[in-house]
Amino acid sequence: MKKVLEILKQQKIVLVITILSVLFALIFNTYFLKEYSRVNASTTNYVSAKVVQVISEDIEYRDSLEVYVGSQEIEVEFLEGNHKGETATFTNYITAVHNIRLYQGSKIIITADEPDGVDPYYTVYSYDRGFGMFVFLAILCMAITMIGKGKGVRSILGLAYSMFAIIGILLPMVFSGYPPIPITIIIIDLSTTVSLLLLNGESIKTYSAIVSTILGVLFAAICFYLMSIILHINGFSSDESESLILINQATGLKVIDILFAGILISSLGAIMDVGMSIVSSLYEIFHHKPDITSKELFFSGIEIGKDMIGTMTNRLIFAFTGEFLYLYWFFILMT
Repeated sequence: MKKVLEILKQQKIVLVITILSVLFALIFNTYFLKEYSRVNASTTNYVSAKVVQVISEDIEYRDSLEVYVGSQEIEVEFLEGNHKGETATFTNYITAVHNIRLYQGSKIIITADEPDGVDPYYTVYSYDRGFGMFVFLAILCMAITMIGKGKGVRSILGLAYSMFAIIGILLPMVFSGYPPIPITIIIIDLSTTVSLLLLNGESIKTYSAIVSTILGVLFAAICFYLMSIILHINGFSSDESESLILINQATGLKVIDILFAGILISSLGAIMDVGMSIVSSLYEIFHHKPDITSKELFFSGIEIGKDMIGTMTNRLIFAFTGEFLYLYWFFILMT
């Protein structure tokens, strides 16, 4: 008990930020969150189900796409919802885009449209990947904990707070029409502070890394802002802008700034990584050579940054290349 109290005392700033964040999220999502749905949510539900049997199937193999297309008549058992334990029979249409071929025992997510006075209509929405995601997440957490020990656990807690801040605060507030950019900057500041304080505690090194990361994100924001003006890029440039416009009409969503906010969040991980690495290196240099001058320490940091910039640039380019690979092929097709 004393050890737990000592840890809480050391992480009092993190504890205060976390408690205030949770309280704010609860209050906002309870009283201020605006609602919007493109479908009649009162009659449409997504439920988990299991394929009892594949009654029949009419499918063919497309050599050019290397996929099966056609249809299956399936019987499923509902695993949740109002019809839990009951069975239903319907057709699963398999296309090149909606390519979900089912077998006996397959776990799936069903779109159940059940309006009053009309026969229910069921379609296969997707595979139920919940269990698989849980298994791989557990393996990841175990690996981080086994390798990183205490710091591994604190890393997971920092990641958990960041995800909570994005899902529980950022997304609801932006969805409800609040300005994305200042909210994103605040969330980034909180996430950086919590993550780095959890990892390294309160120290000059930690505060230096926090300030460096926040300044780096702000610098990236300025660069992207100038680039967006020159290239005429905004939230309406995305494929999802039409759906976002419908949300804007209902909740006041600031579509034009969403892309900007997304870039800020995307840059946070890389900037935090570089900032912490350089600060840690400089701290070790200063620790072993306390008589080093500020000028020498500064240029040492520049040299460390030069060695990191090559691999960091490749990492970012490859990450974004992989994400937009389909878009590149589309451009090649159009030209």
